[in-house]
Amino acid sequence: MSGQDRAGRPDAGFLTLEELTGRKHARGNTFENLGSMSKPMRPCARNRLRETATMVAHGGPAICNIAVTNRCNARCDFCSYAVDKKRVQQGKLMGYDDYRHAIDILHGRGVRYITLSGGEPFLHPQLYDMAAYAVGKGIRPSVCTNGSRLDPEAVQALRKSGLKTLIVSIDAPSEEAHEKNRGLPGVCGRIRESTRLLNRLLIECVASVTISRLVDDYDRLASFLEDLGFRTVTFSYPKRSIGASSLVFSDTSSLLHRTPAELAGAFHEILRLKSRFRVLNPSESLKDMLRLQRGERQVFPCFGGYKYFFLDWNLDVWRCDMWPSKMGSIQDFEHVPFIRDHCTMCMSDCYRDSSVLLNFVVSLADGLTLLKRGKPVKALGTVFTRSALRSVKALLEEWGTLRNLSKTP
Repeated sequence: MSGQDRAGRPDAGFLTLEELTGRKHARGNTFENLGSMSKPMRPCARNRLRETATMVAHGGPAICNIAVTNRCNARCDFCSYAVDKKRVQQGKLMGYDDYRHAIDILHGRGVRYITLSGGEPFLHPQLYDMAAYAVGKGIRPSVCTNGSRLDPEAVQALRKSGLKTLIVSIDAPSEEAHEKNRGLPGVCGRIRESTRLLNRLLIECVASVTISRLVDDYDRLASFLEDLGFRTVTFSYPKRSIGASSLVFSDTSSLLHRTPAELAGAFHEILRLKSRFRVLNPSESLKDMLRLQRGERQVFPCFGGYKYFFLDWNLDVWRCDMWPSKMGSIQDFEHVPFIRDHCTMCMSDCYRDSSVLLNFVVSLADGLTLLKRGKPVKALGTVFTRSALRSVKALLEEWGTLRNLSKTP
């Protein structure tokens, strides 16, 4: 796995596992002389320890959103994938063999978490095989869906694939308003039936709610989510323009027209909601979004292009869905340098939220690199920055919510 320092140089002094431990490892994925332990570690535990140490040395695991199709069957007013908006001129599906090759490359670059999305990913006939292949590689997949194709058979297929997290889009605090915006009559009933089974099968169900004018009461929203069977929610921030090939935006929808003051009010409401409902967006990230609305300096740089990526149905890799130029094809991604330029230009939620949680581990890896170079004072200064310390605070605050979502298969 390669990396990039702040000057853009690839492979700039990252520590190997052997350099971290001061020991050589034996054949395969086991250690020699790990030190005194009360009882021998099983090979599986040894593998996980080695993987964890390697990830820490490289700043933590990377994440990739994978759009396996640009097709969708919903009519959401605030999304350009909507079937009635005609933005998709040619429906495309990512080929399964191409997907497997992409997963192999992503794994080699440190990606350990992926989200399979679209469009609507359940329109891909090999979605379950895609999830299973990722699990087999040691990558934790989640699927983001509108719920229209959910039923007991689909849920059992997800379970057999090894999937542990399903994300379902919810737009409003009521069944009527949600189904009207989606253009999917009866979808709430399908979601409600499926979440009951998913919860019994210990597959985490997360509601994904876009901040829009449809959400006018956050307490009522929480009650509606509970009625649908959700125990966790993540909020997506409104996008009226985009740079990459993704179509998760709308430049025409009045539902996304929010002033900075209105957005700030929504972020305050979400912060308040965290006291009564599990919200995946870290408080520290929401506070940075408040700073963005006020034009203040933000605390956390985005790691899009370094620890978070977007792969589209054309097998092109983008640093995020807001940046106008791609990093290259998935084949290029085997060798392309990572990007780390401390960007804070947008509020793309999945990239910004993850960057907050990864900040401390990235700072720790930076410190270990400086320590290896014989610069202990600079190493300490890197680890004890404002952003790194607040990242630790965020990890501690969000640990209960993150625990089930972060377990490897």
